[in-house]
Amino acid sequence: MKKIIINSVAIMLLMVSFTSCNDAIDIEPVDQLTPEITFETVDDLQQGLNGVYGQYGFEADITFNSVFADNCKVGFDNGGQLINLYNWVMTAGTAQSTTLWTTYYSMINGANRILEASDLIDVDPADQAQLANIRGQLYALRAAAHYHLLTYFTTDYSDENALSIIISDEVPIVTDVFPRNTTGEVFDFIESDLELASSLIATSQTDITRATRDFVTGLRARVSLLRGQNGLAMSYAQDLIDAYPLANQSQYFGMFADTDNTEVIMKLARPSSLVSGIWYFTNSAGPFMEASNSLYDSFDPSDIRLQTCINFSTNNAGPSEPENNIHLINKYPGNPSGFISDIKNMRVSEMHLIKAEAQALSGDFEDCAITLKGIRDARLGTSTDLDVYTGVAQAASAVLLERRKELAFEGQRYLDIKRLRSVVGQGIVRAEIDCQNGGNCVLPISDQRFTLPIPQVELNANPGITQNPGYGN
Repeated sequence: MKKIIINSVAIMLLMVSFTSCNDAIDIEPVDQLTPEITFETVDDLQQGLNGVYGQYGFEADITFNSVFADNCKVGFDNGGQLINLYNWVMTAGTAQSTTLWTTYYSMINGANRILEASDLIDVDPADQAQLANIRGQLYALRAAAHYHLLTYFTTDYSDENALSIIISDEVPIVTDVFPRNTTGEVFDFIESDLELASSLIATSQTDITRATRDFVTGLRARVSLLRGQNGLAMSYAQDLIDAYPLANQSQYFGMFADTDNTEVIMKLARPSSLVSGIWYFTNSAGPFMEASNSLYDSFDPSDIRLQTCINFSTNNAGPSEPENNIHLINKYPGNPSGFISDIKNMRVSEMHLIKAEAQALSGDFEDCAITLKGIRDARLGTSTDLDVYTGVAQAASAVLLERRKELAFEGQRYLDIKRLRSVVGQGIVRAEIDCQNGGNCVLPISDQRFTLPIPQVELNANPGITQNPGYGN
């Protein structure tokens, strides 16, 4: 991985050097390109930070989690797009798992380069606060990237000695080879970066397209839940629940049309990116992937999430025709230009769901039911019945269902099932009608594909790495 990404990053840095020099004669040869030359001022570091945000390619998560799990079925205009992923073909050479690996390590590498450069430049006292804020964001983004990688490529979150990913805290050289770190080591590293981020990011920074202290708190809630630290997960989640209201029905629909940010903690700005290109031919709006019947059937007719997830309008190839097994995805309908949408990668409703899951796993079934009811009340616009749970599996299943409805097409579903499958006693189970085009219907709890393979490109470049079980050497 390190060898693969280093050339692309060098090209990026070379481009920066061309724009920052005063005259063509100032340009150094490529083999003399150094951080001292590329980054000379705090403003240069800010430009580098902007580039790291641009590397936050969460579209890969949305694609994988939506198609590989049970929220999608093959669309009526499919010509082979994503069929292997839908059919659970997973090897070390699979494009989507490779993309997840290379995307987040490229993001990490970019953050490391700017952090390294930030130690080398002379900074005026007046710019120290800006420098600290930049460094804090870089630590937050580096932690986020390590977190995403850990979720996909770690076999057992609960085993601190299990093999996880490679911790990358410095700029590598081409000849470096690295073994995998343990799960505990990676968790500790992420938490350390988040601690640094929280201490450095300015309290005045509230731009939700940037890493704020609230985003760091949300990451801490995610990490704590994954690590089995349910008390901490609830505490971090509650901090954000107290600060952000749940959106009402109108606000919720507006969030995904980019007209409302009521409960958005962080979103990735996509001013020109066609996010819905994940499942549509955006030039013709022909759907090659659609929402699954089982997802559609999970919604109450009065649930605002139904019309947010399923397109009933005449825009973007609509309307859907459920009676004819056509369920068009509407989660990213776009602004008036069509299909251009920001990606909401952290919302306060997720914090309610983290709280509910931690309550369920702690045996606090009544409070879990109350927490889930709060989300349902907001989405249906009325008071709903309070569930009664009598065991962990039942409560966790309710959390999993609510997460499915709330976070559909937001890069969570596969990981949710992976995390809770042993608790609820079920892997991925698709409705039979969603498998009629040759797709597989059941992925058992014990299947090795609940952990992704280390990509072949990494195995080729890094002889020090070990492959995950079930994928050969």
